[in-house]
Amino acid sequence: MVALAEASRLSPIGRGRRMGARAAREIAAFVEVVALISALAAASLTIDRWHASTLPTLVMFSLFWVWVYVLLTYRFNRTSDSLLARDLLADRMGNWLKSALLVVILAFTTKTSEDLSRLWFGTSAGLGLAAIGVSRTISWAILSSHRFGGARTHIAIYGAGANMDELRARLDANPLGVIDGLYDDGARGTQKKGRAAGLAQLMERARSGRIDAVVINLPWSAEDQIKRVVEQLESVNVDVLLVPPEALAEHGAFRSARLGQLNALALYTRPADGIAALVKACFDRIFALAALVALLPLMLIVALAIRLESPGPVFFRQQRCGLNNTPFTMWKFRSMRQAAEDRNGDRLVTRGDSRVTKVGALIRKLSIDELPQFLNVLNGTMSLVGPRPHAYGAKAADRLYEDVVDRYAARHRMRPGLTGLAQVRGFRGNTENESDIRNRVAADLEYMDRWSLSLDLAILFRTAIILVWQRNAY
Repeated sequence: MVALAEASRLSPIGRGRRMGARAAREIAAFVEVVALISALAAASLTIDRWHASTLPTLVMFSLFWVWVYVLLTYRFNRTSDSLLARDLLADRMGNWLKSALLVVILAFTTKTSEDLSRLWFGTSAGLGLAAIGVSRTISWAILSSHRFGGARTHIAIYGAGANMDELRARLDANPLGVIDGLYDDGARGTQKKGRAAGLAQLMERARSGRIDAVVINLPWSAEDQIKRVVEQLESVNVDVLLVPPEALAEHGAFRSARLGQLNALALYTRPADGIAALVKACFDRIFALAALVALLPLMLIVALAIRLESPGPVFFRQQRCGLNNTPFTMWKFRSMRQAAEDRNGDRLVTRGDSRVTKVGALIRKLSIDELPQFLNVLNGTMSLVGPRPHAYGAKAADRLYEDVVDRYAARHRMRPGLTGLAQVRGFRGNTENESDIRNRVAADLEYMDRWSLSLDLAILFRTAIILVWQRNAY
């Protein structure tokens, strides 16, 4: 970190020139890798079981550990294509733990596990997590300071369309970007407040290095004008982006794709595909089977308590909407009196609801009523992590969910989960207001956009913590 501060004093950047977000991310990544290597070196040299004969093995596995982490974080990270990609600390820590798993597999495969003590492994993993968190926090704090000119992408907007307010709001929402100005060659007398100038002035600022990216906000029907602007911007070193029509923009993030000789825009791609999806499915089933075996005594006690308190079946089965909008039967422990069961989910459970039994109130508060859903995970109708499945009759402010949220059906492109990003962000419980379901669906769609195995691990970890402190389950 001292090197960063010294660089600000000696380098041209420190004398007033700006540093872009990309350059800042690359410097922060370098600092992070150095911190990880230092952490592993410290663990290797301070563990009491260390011997000179094991040093080559420790060095080899330490370098392998860092190498795998760098590949997972920077080579295969889908957000790296974004000019304003957020640095997601949870994803990085998940990648570090995945790398640790590969280190263990390599040690057993090469029969060198005896040279790697559990104390070294645990210490290295812990110091690595700390190094990632501390290095990212400090390096970004320094690089984003005024001394470095603010590590941000300076964005110019060309074209003042009717969607300017929404466009500005979306760009302002990301802290790594700052709007330089609005440029337009509109007729005189139609200049709007806040407009910088036209294309000539935009080109002048781009040549001076004050702009990193230009967002063209023109209707796609204006092909000639777009072509003229693009031809001009080709001569300067800036990123050029074209705002999609409203009909496409409402579908969220999309990227260019190539099918054979065809170049096209991919509005949607399968959130989980390839080897990572196979690993997710295998992990789901292995974890679900282990959980059912470990929790069997508790589940038998709960089943007995339910039968003793009120007549009726132990389990409550309800049709929920699953993958590809197809219905499936979700299992839960019965928490209501049988005569008061709501099979369609038309009426949400409220605090002190008379339909809920005493045992039901307890298991709902502790989320024990959800344990039978491990059976759903085992049979493939659910996953450990994913958008929570909703009942078909569920409502927010007396309106069906699909009537409240336009893109509600898009959340069914992944298998529903026992927990999800919406739940760990606190968007769980009753949906009394329309904003409740909007926030939940927005988080579900973000999860599908960002999906990775590390994100799943981070959500599972946060879920375990939240279950201890939850207050809105009843």
